[in-house]
Amino acid sequence: MSSHIKVELKEKRYAVENRKKTLENKCGIVLAFIIGLVAFALQKITANPLLDPLFIAMLLGIFINSFFRIPNQYSSSINSAPALLIPIGVVLYGCVNLNFKVFSSIEFDFIFLILFVFIIYIITALFLSSLLKLKEKVGYLLTTGSTICGASAIVIASKAIDADSDEVSVSLVPIFISGMIGLFIVLPLVSAWLKMSDVNYGVLSGSVLQFTGFVKVAVRDFPSHIKSLAISVKAIRYAGLLFLIPLFASFSKGKFYIPWYLWGFLLGGLIFTFFPAVGFLRPVLKIVLTLFWSTAMAAIGLNASLRNVFSKEGMKAFAVSLFSFLMAVGVFLLGAYFSA
Repeated sequence: MSSHIKVELKEKRYAVENRKKTLENKCGIVLAFIIGLVAFALQKITANPLLDPLFIAMLLGIFINSFFRIPNQYSSSINSAPALLIPIGVVLYGCVNLNFKVFSSIEFDFIFLILFVFIIYIITALFLSSLLKLKEKVGYLLTTGSTICGASAIVIASKAIDADSDEVSVSLVPIFISGMIGLFIVLPLVSAWLKMSDVNYGVLSGSVLQFTGFVKVAVRDFPSHIKSLAISVKAIRYAGLLFLIPLFASFSKGKFYIPWYLWGFLLGGLIFTFFPAVGFLRPVLKIVLTLFWSTAMAAIGLNASLRNVFSKEGMKAFAVSLFSFLMAVGVFLLGAYFSA
């Protein structure tokens, strides 16, 4: 066989191997996308606000990684998915959720109370995380997820502070569980005990519950204006990302740092707040955002360990999350009732 033919065969084998590697790399992100799509479809089919697609996607990813062997060839694209999809999602998140006009729709006294609860959430979560010697990044994720908006806030913060998959999972699962306890046990008991008005209960729900879906469930049997009030209060908390993300990113990196996509988050919010003509794009952008972030969270789950979620670190994270929530509720009640 001539050297020329040998070279050609070698080049063909090399090309085939490259195509195979490329296909295998794509399989990883395809798997993450399928998991994210399943999580998204599950929420849409059931119409259950509790089934947050981001949380479900991460949970499915963790279970698949724990009970099935993921081929090593998939790891490259799985690892790259969050880095690619999260920044784009942050910009879309600003377009879909950030609305500066909601500040004018809430009474000033409530604005002050929401801010106070926001500060207490931050102080309590950071203090307890330090006291219990949690990892620094886990403390930042717990604080952001509790103070702002559960899974979405953790997705944004995880990219800004370069958190790994286990740090994300060990933060998000405890917040989800403590939120469920708050939604179905704490808030109903507090409401019955104090005979809360619809307005106060709506503001309380929007001020302390971690997930937007939880807020919707909390006020689903209330009049439409109370539902709108609770969601508006929750929307105010989204603006807190403009403070917490640069703060924790700077702490984590040891220098002042504002992620570029946070400017996109702010710009998207400003455009969709003050140019209502583009509002028709919101439903489409919301779907794209959910699919992007569900895929990213599925990829994070596929790199996380179920054992780590239920480890000593996970139990400490749950304690931080639950106690921070109870402190936020207590501060709200102190401001709304006992100081009156």
